[in-house]
Amino acid sequence: MDKEERKTVLSELEYSNEGYEEEWKLPERLRRSRDRARKIFKEFDEKGYPAGRFGMDFDLLEYRPDISPERGKRKSLRELDKETRITVEKSGQSIEEKYRAGTKLQEDADTTYLDLTEYGKKLLESFPDGVVVKEIEEATREYPWIEKLWSHIHPMNLDKYTAYNAGFSRGGVFVWVKKGVKMELPLQACFLLETQRFAQLPRILVVAEPYSKVHLISGCLVQPRCEAGLHGCITEIYAGEGSETTYSMIHNFRENFHIRPKIGAVIDRNGTYIENFIILAPCLSDQAYPTAVLRGDNSRAVIRTIALGLKSSDIDVGSALIFSGENTRGELVSRTVATDKSNVKMRGTMKGYSHNAKGHLECRGMLLSDTARARAYPQLRSTSPGVNLTHEAAIGKIAEDDLYYLMSRKMSEQEAGARTF
Repeated sequence: MDKEERKTVLSELEYSNEGYEEEWKLPERLRRSRDRARKIFKEFDEKGYPAGRFGMDFDLLEYRPDISPERGKRKSLRELDKETRITVEKSGQSIEEKYRAGTKLQEDADTTYLDLTEYGKKLLESFPDGVVVKEIEEATREYPWIEKLWSHIHPMNLDKYTAYNAGFSRGGVFVWVKKGVKMELPLQACFLLETQRFAQLPRILVVAEPYSKVHLISGCLVQPRCEAGLHGCITEIYAGEGSETTYSMIHNFRENFHIRPKIGAVIDRNGTYIENFIILAPCLSDQAYPTAVLRGDNSRAVIRTIALGLKSSDIDVGSALIFSGENTRGELVSRTVATDKSNVKMRGTMKGYSHNAKGHLECRGMLLSDTARARAYPQLRSTSPGVNLTHEAAIGKIAEDDLYYLMSRKMSEQEAGARTF
């Protein structure tokens, strides 16, 4: 795409973005923020910057957030076609909404279904307005204070992709759990990409007030007949004092898709943050680097990554913990399998700035193909003598002795391989 073509695309994106912001009546302050992000993106694009610091580079403008048709509302996930329902179920979502507190379905840029289950509604009977689940655009109008949290953990100038998302995002979900409200069943959010070469750019904002409990399961996937596209979500999570916040993200895409989730969390005093990131299917590239800031004393975080490298997937995943509060604890765990011609990188960073912080980083990769590649990049940094950070990294094939021993105990080769990982 030459310079003139890029100018034309950007002009079309600006025009469609004006219509989107006007349709949703976004607050003026948020509009100005989005405008700054678009200017940053243009500047980075003119200078030839890559899409991000890590991961495969690609041309973001090849994927458009303004080309999907308008989607009608649905009464439930059961209205999806059979093939899509199967994929949705494989991505951690419950079609029947069993053992869930609520469901959000976004198809391309439109929220087509958003409702609480019977459990969620009964919870509201006990705690009126104790849980708020809304479309992100609607929430920005009703709660002006959201604008202070927007692009706060993930600054819009972090890289070119982040600026692209911050300037052109559409859709997403806002979850606000009030003080002392404990949701024992998870919420689920399904982001379904259906239009060829569409850029799905939602925003997720989770606010867990002190002593609350919430679990959000995000299933990100592609409609089986869609062959290429971009999915990139920016998620910002604020875990209040004594709260327990869990975020589980499951990716289930196809060979010609670029995936770029950005996840950031801030945890206050005595708070707990748990994250599970799972890659199930092949992709063109997937890059993620979730970061949690333990700013409150006695706060805790665990980030787990499980990635399956299939076909020619280029996967660059990692995570980071920043220990700011005293007596904080954290753990980063990565498990990857590289097969076929996949290229998998595992990054992990821990930075200790406070007294008596303790963290452990563990990266383990398994090679199941002579043409696959796996690398680990652990980093530990400390500015305080009271910090205790450790790491363990290992990459290799299954040890034959271990495999044969387990097979002698009447396990199949597949079962034995799973046990040795």
